[in-house]
Amino acid sequence: MWNDFRSLLTALRPAFSRKATYCWFVVVFVGFIVRYDTLGITSIVRALGLPPASYLCLLHFFHSTAWTVDGLMRLWWVWLAQKQVAHTVNGRIVLTGDHTKTPKDGRKIPAVTTLHQDSETGSKPSFFRGHDWGCIALVVAARGRFFSTPLLASIHEGLAGLSNNPKIPKTLRIILMAQQIARALGRRSYLALDAYFAAASVFTAARKELLDGEPLVHVLARSKKTTVGYHPAIRKCRRGPGRHKKYGKKIRLYDLFDSRARAYAFSTATASVYVKTETVRYLALNLLWKPTKCLVRFILIESSRGPIVLQTTDLTLDPLLALHLYCRRASIESMFDALKNTLGGVAYHFWSAYLAPASRRPRKNTATQKSSKPCATRNTFAAIEKFVNLQLLVLGSLQILAKLYPAEIVAKANCWLRTVSTNTPSEFVARIALTNTIHQFLVAIAKDPIAAIIRRKQGNQAIDSVAA
Repeated sequence: MWNDFRSLLTALRPAFSRKATYCWFVVVFVGFIVRYDTLGITSIVRALGLPPASYLCLLHFFHSTAWTVDGLMRLWWVWLAQKQVAHTVNGRIVLTGDHTKTPKDGRKIPAVTTLHQDSETGSKPSFFRGHDWGCIALVVAARGRFFSTPLLASIHEGLAGLSNNPKIPKTLRIILMAQQIARALGRRSYLALDAYFAAASVFTAARKELLDGEPLVHVLARSKKTTVGYHPAIRKCRRGPGRHKKYGKKIRLYDLFDSRARAYAFSTATASVYVKTETVRYLALNLLWKPTKCLVRFILIESSRGPIVLQTTDLTLDPLLALHLYCRRASIESMFDALKNTLGGVAYHFWSAYLAPASRRPRKNTATQKSSKPCATRNTFAAIEKFVNLQLLVLGSLQILAKLYPAEIVAKANCWLRTVSTNTPSEFVARIALTNTIHQFLVAIAKDPIAAIIRRKQGNQAIDSVAA
């Protein structure tokens, strides 16, 4: 387990153009694992016993131009590909995507905007100020359990003055991120999404980029309740004036679950719905969808959880495989929970002194925040994304180690759990096991490159700062 952990940190070395920056990366990575509170960067100083002067060096690390999120995460994707841990369906890797919203009340934090909470959780008010994060994750199977191993995250709202294309809809940004990852890996993929992403821009963008004549990313999303499809119109032999009719009979998809709609025969099969095996009824129809003006495969499934309609760009996808893919989408919600509550991955406090204070009660259509030094503000924005993506990298490494070394992690964690849900340890148990291992190496006499870097930072030597 420790050798794989060390090999990961070694594989990420080319992402940093300076050796000093890489050393601080090791310190931050290890600090995120062993820290016992989530109060920002100061928690790393306390957890590793670093000198107080190292606090400014840690701040400089996140603002450093010696590394970028894209360069670091690409090496992470390559390392995952070498481990061959991806769950595949029809020869395609399975990706999941979604947004999560984080309250941030700071008036000088870049990209903070008014957000509407439309999910079922009651932990946040309907409207609040914060960041909207879009994330893509890789589905990994581990002894009956499915992880969403994070691959990339970025802020998708409030980007005026901070991004080259701030007006791209956040639904489209998700598919562009998935295509970027699939392109870097050279692998075709399925992308499982919820009903929010059943939009024409997503399906149109998915059809545009091809690999070996097939779409690079096939999208699978839950349809909205009001979705309708059309049979292709039957062309008449005798041509009259005007163009041919394109759309034929109109079908309200959720009406087909009614027992009176006998024109469409449902099939029956046994399938796994999340963790329960049951008998489901299903029907697959390739219909024209007016928002995209082309054929889309609609899959109607009725289970004990009620009726559901899925839509996909893959016109040959088996209905039971579609159900399997959509059930895997829920694992990204567990990933967000582990990121926020196990690691404290969104507890960041970066702010820009050059940014005009934002109003806590902004009016509609008001101008965006003005910055006296836009480059410095964009650097702060980049530091926020670096912080969260580094946390995702830590979370992903814990998941992969839990999959590859479950017995060793349980033995090294040596923690009591009232209920052990699966044979694969959770991120919480894996973090405890790795924390115990790191502490052992820090106090041991034997030489270890990771422990040597941390010991050097703990010492009374002059701290080498990272040039911003």
